[in-house]
Amino acid sequence: MHLLPFGRHICGKNWSFQQDNASIHVAGTTLEWFQKRKVRKIDWPSLSPDLNPIENLWGILSRKAYANGRQYNTVEELKMAIYECWEDIPIETLQTLVKSMPKRTFEMILKHGSSINY
Repeated sequence: MHLLPFGRHICGKNWSFQQDNASIHVAGTTLEWFQKRKVRKIDWPSLSPDLNPIENLWGILSRKAYANGRQYNTVEELKMAIYECWEDIPIETLQTLVKSMPKRTFEMILKHGSSINY
């Protein structure tokens, strides 16, 4: 089972997984999944501002998958649509999201940890 349908390698071999502390992310089964696969995770403080560009990527992916009111009859249909939409996202979109991190961080600092417009 794949965590994400990565069709491209954008981060090399030495990477760490970052996620917030949402309850599903820190559930025993989730933590066990990471441990079994020896996934290195970044410790993340509770109630921290969401600076993770993956949230924007999820929005892009969701809008593509559900464009024009599209609905799916089975989980398998939805999975296939997500895989296809993922492959259609240009690598430049991913790079732009990552390159936005310094600006996001700076804005968050200016707002003393409050929400930012991303």
